[in-house]
Amino acid sequence: MGNKLRLRKVMTVAALAAAMALFGACGDTGGDVQDGNGTAESQEGGNGEQEEDTAADSGGQEDAGTGENDGAAGNTQTDGTVPESGRREYGPDAYLSGIRASDYVNLGEYKGIAVTQAPPEVTDEYRDSYIDYLLCIDPNRGVIEGDTVNIDYAGTLDGVPFEGGTASGQELLIGSGRFVPGFEEGLLGAKTGETVEVPLTFPENYHEELAGKDVVFTVTINSIMAQEPQELTDEYVKGLDIGLSTVEEYRQYAYDALYEDALETYEMQVEDAALGIAFERCEFTKEPPEEMVERHMEILTSNLSMQAAGYGMTLSQLMEMYGMDEAAYQEEFRSQAVEYVRQQIMIQAIADAEGLRVSEEEYRGELEGLLEGSAFGTVAELEEALDGEGYREYMLSQKVLGFLRENAVVTENAEEQP
Repeated sequence: MGNKLRLRKVMTVAALAAAMALFGACGDTGGDVQDGNGTAESQEGGNGEQEEDTAADSGGQEDAGTGENDGAAGNTQTDGTVPESGRREYGPDAYLSGIRASDYVNLGEYKGIAVTQAPPEVTDEYRDSYIDYLLCIDPNRGVIEGDTVNIDYAGTLDGVPFEGGTASGQELLIGSGRFVPGFEEGLLGAKTGETVEVPLTFPENYHEELAGKDVVFTVTINSIMAQEPQELTDEYVKGLDIGLSTVEEYRQYAYDALYEDALETYEMQVEDAALGIAFERCEFTKEPPEEMVERHMEILTSNLSMQAAGYGMTLSQLMEMYGMDEAAYQEEFRSQAVEYVRQQIMIQAIADAEGLRVSEEEYRGELEGLLEGSAFGTVAELEEALDGEGYREYMLSQKVLGFLRENAVVTENAEEQP
């Protein structure tokens, strides 16, 4: 739990959740076929010592988000009801617009902050390994043993879908023996984008409801990841249809893409460093509003509950992976929320001092941009889902981050700092 809340530019429609990235990835928990979704998973192959939760196992795993005090806890009002927005309704002190930031913080020096950061770099070795990775994706052939495929599948018994026999986006190593015998073999030769039907018979020692039954799985190959890269040739490059004709052009293209990513990461690291130093130089004169802390605890709880659900777990189960019971993780959530709120108050104070603001035109333009390609029909619907006032805070924070970056003094070595 050593990671601190960091302000970042990636947002979720769940309203600012991704701006509070408390945890990294959870090892290999989510990288395999999820328990409880794969009726096709074998009870014998692969990790045979641990029985999989399958569709026929109606007990299965507890539904994500139904554990004690999980995500829904933050979405109820004090009387226990849930408002139409799906969020708890807060008073004005829950938002920066409802307070005067200077009442809570005395700013330190935030201009000309010295930051040491190595410049972005992309080595030839890194570029070549990246190209090899790309050459492994969706080879110009069908599935062979050793490939890892991403698949959607739906199983039917006598033409009727059976419980748990459907899954999407599942990763499967062909030859692993993790699925019922005949399933993986039925995918051999299928190409990316193709849909195949795989008839098979469940083993006699399978779950009672499906033991010995003949079923049909309809499987779509979303992608193929080969063990070995394809050969990089001019013909391959031309076939990509990206306006390139030679291997050398493609190597430069890959380098440029990687450098752009490295440069973005570099700028983010400089921003984070400047923000952290500015924060350390502040003096907070009183505790932040309780409603503001509670609002960000709700965001954090909701975000992590969704993350847990993605792993087929409840929030409580996810926290157990970090060795925390409910009391411990609630205390940690509060500590993180308080620190984040203080950071936001400091950002507001800098914005006030420098005359930085988010205009209505900027705000509406941002929402209209987000609306494109979203599942929302109108800006009003999107604004409600995002929590418009909270999104304004996010937009302002980006302006302040840009201001800190522009005024930072960046050097490659600490000895070079003024």
